[in-house]
Amino acid sequence: MKARDLLLSAYRVVSRELLRERRRRFPDQQRLSRLKKERLALKDRLAQHQLATGSTLAMALRIVARTKPAFA
Repeated sequence: MKARDLLLSAYRVVSRELLRERRRRFPDQQRLSRLKKERLALKDRLAQHQLATGSTLAMALRIVARTKPAFA
């Protein structure tokens, strides 16, 4: 598995957990905050990886946008 695939997989897992936590009756605000920071860090690492491999930032953002669940 390539580094990009691992980053995308981790991003998806964190996004799923974030969505699951938001849907709880009483979401844990500390966990939400931690998951948001973790997801942002993964998004940044994915963008850096795309730039390092010669891809454009726009391509990295399109990949992340496709994996991002539709929530506010």
